[in-house]
Amino acid sequence: MKKKSASETNFKRAVQEAFDEASIGYDKPAMRFFDNSAENVVRQLSLKGDEHVLDVATGTGKIALALARRLKSGTVTGIDMSTGMLAVARKKAREAGLKNISFQQVEVDAVAYPPKSFDGMTCGFGVHFWSNMEKSLARLIGMVKDKGFVSITSFAKGSFEPHSDLCLKRFARYGVKLPDSYTWERLDHPEKNKKILEAVGLKNIQMKNNQVGYHLKSAEEWWDLVLFTGFRAFLNQLTKDQVARFKEEFMREVKSTATAQGILLNVEVITAVGVVT
Repeated sequence: MKKKSASETNFKRAVQEAFDEASIGYDKPAMRFFDNSAENVVRQLSLKGDEHVLDVATGTGKIALALARRLKSGTVTGIDMSTGMLAVARKKAREAGLKNISFQQVEVDAVAYPPKSFDGMTCGFGVHFWSNMEKSLARLIGMVKDKGFVSITSFAKGSFEPHSDLCLKRFARYGVKLPDSYTWERLDHPEKNKKILEAVGLKNIQMKNNQVGYHLKSAEEWWDLVLFTGFRAFLNQLTKDQVARFKEEFMREVKSTATAQGILLNVEVITAVGVVT
């Protein structure tokens, strides 16, 4: 077995820590595009209602919970590396009274379900974090039955702009080392998604783009995105004083883009679905 590099291990640890910290605010109103996208994923699948589905990188259970509500006699297993995210997901499932859903903390390359265990697999905005996307995806697909479905979502090019660009450039000015990969840009076009699904042997691939954005009420809501999404990993590299300065400067930039309707949060999501053969 190939040993993980120190940089890969450090990156995974940083991502896990960032999402553990972000879990307390991951369901804030500013991030409701995750809920909108989850509903679109479920609508795009032709579910009979008795499927057993694996939801990878489940986070606070956005897709998993949407699936569980639809699967009257089926089940959902949600997995994630973040204990914080899973604690929130379990609480939401209990409060919703959903008995057909369970969650497990496991890193994606350590998942060890038997071959052909599931009727389908979903993964919302997780694949682009994997160092070897094709290898990890192929391994997971081995746990899905023949003719089962695999659905992945990613952010289309232009999502979160211009604010994400302003944010990342400001991080760079503060000396934060931004990764060359492990970002949504790796899967920011339908053809990139189609290519990776074809590479792991999926057939009948269907692609759909959905705009799930909206207007934020204030710049503070954009700051919620910095605090409670993957941006948190970059913010964690700053000192307390730097964070305060960074926020003041970034908020000024965000406010300058406001219109009478508010601050436009552009979020276009690519949903790619393929069939295991």
